[in-house]
Amino acid sequence: MTNISLLRQTARQTAWLEDTVTDGEHASPADGSGVVIARNGRNVHIARDGHISEARIAFGCIVEPEPGDNVLTGIADGTIWVISVLERSSAAPMRICADGDVSIVSMGGDVSLMAAQSLNLDAGERARVAAAEIDLHAGVARFVLDELLQVGRRASLLVGKIRHDSELIETFAEHVLTRVQRSSRFVEESDQIRAGDIDHRAESTLQMRAETMLMTADVVARLDADQIHMG
Repeated sequence: MTNISLLRQTARQTAWLEDTVTDGEHASPADGSGVVIARNGRNVHIARDGHISEARIAFGCIVEPEPGDNVLTGIADGTIWVISVLERSSAAPMRICADGDVSIVSMGGDVSLMAAQSLNLDAGERARVAAAEIDLHAGVARFVLDELLQVGRRASLLVGKIRHDSELIETFAEHVLTRVQRSSRFVEESDQIRAGDIDHRAESTLQMRAETMLMTADVVARLDADQIHMG
């Protein structure tokens, strides 16, 4: 049933009930069931036994009633309370609503959240996940972050391909070790290396080509080989 059809049905029910209720007459305060006509916060108007009554949503009513719902009611201290939602004829989604903090605690078991399609977690300020071990399995994972801070003692990454696009990369480490079979680096403009000592070794061939090459040493410049060809 669409929202327009629900509104029309609710309007017809309200008009019929207003015709049947006389001035100053309300439903008898007895336990039973009724249909929600309208809701305003924690207060609802329900129709039962041909009368319209004002009721309060009980704290233990986990599902938030919507207009058109068939609800179970009870009376306490002269107040009619909606205890639970018995049936929903509309396509409105089920909402579990609370005014304050909510905790779901399992003292000796597991807690599972499963969805056939999508599972959304939204927080206005902060979302926190704490566990001894976290497993994430997904076909595609997307992270859109303004700032990322990662603090850890060890990180292992096993992937088939990595593509990293960024404007600036800064790495600060005491020791960096890289082991690869083949390595290629393409720099469009300048490439600078500044170190106390530089040691480049090649088992077979070392090639250095440039339009202009400058080699300067303050103390000693040495070339040592069985053969040296210049020119």
